[in-house]
Amino acid sequence: MRLTLRPEFGLWLRQMLTPATGWRLVLQIVVASFAFLLILSLSTTASLRFSPFLYLKGDVCQVWKNAQYTTQGEFTWWQRACILERDWQRMEYICKDTRLMGNYPVCFDEPFSPIMKDKPCIVYSFGIANDFRFDDALARVNCTVYSFDPSMGVSDHLRGDRVHFMNLGIGAEDNDKFVPRVDGYASSTARWKIKKLSSIMKMLGHSVKSLSLLKMDVENNEWAILDNMLSEGLLEGLPQILVEWHIFSDSPAHSRFEKMYSDYNKFKTIGFRKFWMRNEGRNHWLPKMTTQAETAWVNTNYKIL
Repeated sequence: MRLTLRPEFGLWLRQMLTPATGWRLVLQIVVASFAFLLILSLSTTASLRFSPFLYLKGDVCQVWKNAQYTTQGEFTWWQRACILERDWQRMEYICKDTRLMGNYPVCFDEPFSPIMKDKPCIVYSFGIANDFRFDDALARVNCTVYSFDPSMGVSDHLRGDRVHFMNLGIGAEDNDKFVPRVDGYASSTARWKIKKLSSIMKMLGHSVKSLSLLKMDVENNEWAILDNMLSEGLLEGLPQILVEWHIFSDSPAHSRFEKMYSDYNKFKTIGFRKFWMRNEGRNHWLPKMTTQAETAWVNTNYKIL
C-alpha cells in the first residue's frame, strides 16, 4: 500500500519547517513544559510521589513536614535523613550538672559522670584535628585521655601528663591501609591505620566498663563504626558518648540509609538519651543534601558494677 500526504498537510508541514515558525513552536513547547513542571512542583503530593519534582521545591524536609509525613511505601533515603535530623534536635534527658569541657559539654550527673569515687576516669577521644581543648579540659579534672587522629600526620606522643596522643583512627575493621574519603582532612593519597574499638581497648588493656566517656568526630565514618559497636555489644557498658553525625552529599551511599536508620534506633533502644545538640550545617536541597550535628548522650540504662 502506498502512503501519500494530503496537500493541506504538506502545506502545514512546510510552514512549520520555516525558521520563524519553527522557533515559535519550540518556544511554545518549552513554555508549556515549564508550566507543567511548575504546576507539579507546587503540588506537595505530586512532588512526593514523583521525586524528580522535589528538585524544584527547595527545603525537602520542610515540604515533607508540611505534608504531615505523607509517603508512598518505604521511606526514601532523604526522608530518613530528615527524620534523623529532627531527632537530633529533640532533647530527651535533662542533665542537672552539665559542664563545658573545652568545646564539648559533659554530663556530671551520677551514674554517668566521668568522675566517680570508685572508678578511674578514662576517656577515648576520636577526631582531634589539632584541637585538644576537650582533651586538655578533661585532663585537668584528673582524667586519663587517649586522643586518636591519623589525619594529623603526628607520631604517638604524651601531651602533658594525662593526654596520650596516638596516630591511629577508629574504624569498623582493623586496617593498616584504610583509604579515607577525600576532604579537608585527607588527600587522595592518604592511607591511615585504623582499628575497631574492641581492638583498641585490647591493645590498651581496657574494657568497655573501663571507659568513662567516648567522643567521636570521624567525618562520616561514625555510621559504619556504630554498626560494628552494635554487632560486638560494646555500647551497653558505656555511660556517656559524644558523637558528631555527618551526612554528606556524596556519602554515605543512599543504599545505606535504611541500615543507618535501623542502627541509630538500636543505639537509642539500648538506653542512650540526648542532653545536648549543636547544629553544624544543613542543606536540604536535592540532590546535594547535607546535614551534620554534634550530640551528647547518656546511657540511662547504665549501671555501675
